[in-house]
Amino acid sequence: MQVDFIKTGDRRYSVRIRRNGAPALIMDPAPGFDPDLPHDMVHFVAEGVLGLKGGVFGQIAAGGNAGGFRIETPDGGRDAKAHRRAVRKQAARGEKLVKEQGRDGVLSELAAFLFDVAWRCRSRPDSAAQQAALGEAERVRASLGAEERARLDAAAPRVFRHFDRLSAAWRALPSGEALALEWPSLEQVG
Repeated sequence: MQVDFIKTGDRRYSVRIRRNGAPALIMDPAPGFDPDLPHDMVHFVAEGVLGLKGGVFGQIAAGGNAGGFRIETPDGGRDAKAHRRAVRKQAARGEKLVKEQGRDGVLSELAAFLFDVAWRCRSRPDSAAQQAALGEAERVRASLGAEERARLDAAAPRVFRHFDRLSAAWRALPSGEALALEWPSLEQVG
């Protein structure tokens, strides 16, 4: 599965997902633009490193839509009947996957938040927003079980290496261009 993170403007981005044998998905605009690392890219890395099959990108790879994506209409919407059928099928599959995701969906959110806060401490340690986030991160981390905390601690060095690499590529990306990544390898395409 190829995931394109597209810088669509000065403070906007979108995400396009191309899957074999399934319609492409799009989220435009995507939430949480950041000049260093957008929110969905944080999820992409955290879920990939942790191997979460019930997180956002694992659900999409399994045929769902993770709730926030819509089917892209490459024909400009000319085949409305086929599009409606694909949307219904996608929604049904997505609902089933959400019900089956177990702890992965929750862990995806918590891990993305914790990794994001910890990584940004290196570049923005004194900002008021970072200080507030650190307090919340301590509460979130305390809510995890010992096994989950150990799992996140073990994954953190790999996550941060990917964040560093992708952040450099994202900052250098001109507006209108895409950073194409492969799921679940997290490698850059092209």
